Amino acid sequence: MQRCNTLLYISVFLYCCINMSHHYFFCIILLFHVGHLSASIVKICDDEIEFPPYTFFERDSQGTKTNLVGVTHDLLKEIFNHIDLTYKVDLVPWKRCIFEVEKYDTRKTYEMFSTGSYFLKRASKYYATAAYGVVNQGIFYSTQQHPDGINVNSIKDLQQFTQVCGVLGYSYRAYKLTDESKFMRAPSIVAGLKMLGSNRCQIMPLGIEVAQGVQLIEQYRIPKTIKVIRINAIKPTTFHLYISKSSPRAFEIYTKVNQQLVRMIHTGEVDKIHQKYADLLN
Repeated sequence: MQRCNTLLYISVFLYCCINMSHHYFFCIILLFHVGHLSASIVKICDDEIEFPPYTFFERDSQGTKTNLVGVTHDLLKEIFNHIDLTYKVDLVPWKRCIFEVEKYDTRKTYEMFSTGSYFLKRASKYYATAAYGVVNQGIFYSTQQHPDGINVNSIKDLQQFTQVCGVLGYSYRAYKLTDESKFMRAPSIVAGLKMLGSNRCQIMPLGIEVAQGVQLIEQYRIPKTIKVIRINAIKPTTFHLYISKSSPRAFEIYTKVNQQLVRMIHTGEVDKIHQKYADLLN
């Protein structure tokens, strides 16, 4: 779409150069209109690390990544089908993604990021839409190490563990696990669960629904020796779309996108998208 708009703009520009003396006002209107079409593209970024069931790649029979799919992918497609804006998604390092969106006024790269968890500091920097996903927090452990389970009745009880599996770039402040010396960081959720399964760490804090989602990747199945307990003391994590406050059309994008998202929540379309990916595990 963006390439087509660029070619159209060039064609109109050349036409105007040749016929400017005869069609001055017509050319001005055309150039403005085509420029508006190009500007209507909303560039969105998301994390380059797969986050099923929200963003991940389908695999072919050889395990090669093919199409980008997931709850966020389907949601964005449906939202933008109902508004007069187009969009493009890039997967980039997460820190770069949120930085580019915050600094859109000077960097002009991304106006939105998707699949962002909600917390107050982040919400003060961007416009956050309604939530379209919820993840309950849990602690995964291996029965090979803990045949009788783990004794965790509060968040404070997590301090007893000295070897914690985590994912690069993920924050575990909600679990009060801030001592990085305790962590063994893995490049992905699947890699972390495999480390846990091979007894390289004692526990792995992870969203329960996210752990279920990783089974959509590489035909991975969580072994029966890995169990989970829910941490009720931690509020569920909600996921939102975020719009740059520094974009000159921030309010327009936020209003149009959020209006469609709220509509989809109330019509049950968001639930249907979630169920679509839950059914893939059956």
